[in-house]
Amino acid sequence: MLVRKPIVQKFMMYSLVGCICTCIYFLSMFILVELVDKEPLISSIIAFVIMTLFSFFLNMRFTFGGEFSNQKLLRFFIVASIGFTLNFTIMYTFVQVFSFHYLIGEIATTLTIPLVNFFLNHYWTFK
Repeated sequence: MLVRKPIVQKFMMYSLVGCICTCIYFLSMFILVELVDKEPLISSIIAFVIMTLFSFFLNMRFTFGGEFSNQKLLRFFIVASIGFTLNFTIMYTFVQVFSFHYLIGEIATTLTIPLVNFFLNHYWTFK
């Protein structure tokens, strides 16, 4: 019998995976920039892809469950791209349009994007 986790438990695991993947991103950036001598912009793209792949597999295993499929992976990357676009849009709006301190924008993105990504992944990617 399949036992479903409550949504709050899933969100807590999703948050933990997010913290782990943030560390993976920064470690990847450090390795690529400092040890491999890649340009920071290229390194950030590569690190984003590495982080997103880790996030997909960790979330599939520990948060949402299910089996691997190319469709799920594609949807996960679409959701990650939506989060990336939201990050830029929110930061631009808060900093450039409203002239708020960038940390206010960071707080807004931190409160918004994980929730949006979680619900998109919960109800679309891994449904």
